[in-house]
Amino acid sequence: MTETEEKTGPPVTLIDPIDMTKLDANFRRDISSMPNGEELSACFACSTCTAACPIANQWNYKPHQLIRMILLGMRDEVLSSKEIWECLTCFQCQERCPQNVRVTDIFFDCKNLAAEEGYVPENIIALAKSLVEKGQLYEIINDWEREDLGLEPEVPGLSIEGIQSILKGTRTHKLVEGDE
Repeated sequence: MTETEEKTGPPVTLIDPIDMTKLDANFRRDISSMPNGEELSACFACSTCTAACPIANQWNYKPHQLIRMILLGMRDEVLSSKEIWECLTCFQCQERCPQNVRVTDIFFDCKNLAAEEGYVPENIIALAKSLVEKGQLYEIINDWEREDLGLEPEVPGLSIEGIQSILKGTRTHKLVEGDE
């Protein structure tokens, strides 16, 4: 019989340990108290939402992991994650959840909190700026695109002033102006 070497040190893990001092006990309550968060604590991490998500394989944090992170109080990690902004809002996760956790709606709530706390990606700010300044998200840069479709070179009836007036008191306008 041969002797085996005794290993010393911590065991090898596949994920980084959670720093308990950074957890926010109120985060779970904040999300649960929102109209879409009522079933949040019913999640048992079955991963059905992740299996249904068409882009989960592109994400660092999968939908079931984000829900678990909310339950643990990992506020900064969730609100600063790119995943909540990249959600396609296809509602596949929410439709399939056996516990009726409103996953997509919870991600919307997270985006609202993220915006309030200043965690908005630059590309989202650029979209908001385009909407506020130009009245549209997609700017036609080639007249031939409209011409090929038999349309006028300019979008008829597009009232930038009307859109700007509507957006004036919204978070979108405040985001562009740097007030949030």
